[in-house]
Amino acid sequence: MDTIQTTDQKARWQGMAKEGRGTPSCLCVRLPCPEVLYCILFDDLGPVAQIPVPKGQTLTGQFYADVVLPEVEKHYLKRRPKTGTRGLKILHDNARPHKSLAVRQKIKDMDMHEVPHPHYSPDIAPCDFWLFRKLKDNVSGCEFEDRLSLGRAIYRYLEVIPKDEYRKTFENWIKRLNSVVAYKGDYFEHS
Repeated sequence: MDTIQTTDQKARWQGMAKEGRGTPSCLCVRLPCPEVLYCILFDDLGPVAQIPVPKGQTLTGQFYADVVLPEVEKHYLKRRPKTGTRGLKILHDNARPHKSLAVRQKIKDMDMHEVPHPHYSPDIAPCDFWLFRKLKDNVSGCEFEDRLSLGRAIYRYLEVIPKDEYRKTFENWIKRLNSVVAYKGDYFEHS
């Protein structure tokens, strides 16, 4: 596999790449196998949910609200039985599905709070600066019989990443956000 791309409108991604602005950010992964799309969510302790988008379907706000967010809720109800998702902060990019009315309402119904993501700043999203690179390095050159075997390989890999790496990723995210503030939103190179 050559690349792992974040999902967004293909034309927008191509336009951004031509303009030298990088790729859009998203918590969903699009692997260059035909029509394989996964929503992967994680926190500072590890994987939260990995949801395959049905073959031939695109990621919509309704799918995200009806399928993805309930999986997040299920995860946190197991981990935090008394509070579930109450007060939880969720970070995702500004992709259209994430900003839909259905998603905003579901987040409100789950008593979660959305952390705002700066526009045109994919290099500060944990998926972009950390997870996609790790997945790419892990699955490059591998062949998978079908969508299910690819999903299992990704899930197994997410489970073996040390929990400390997930925590450090969020610490690094905070440092990147502080750099954005320090540079007043101007572009800067990350180390």
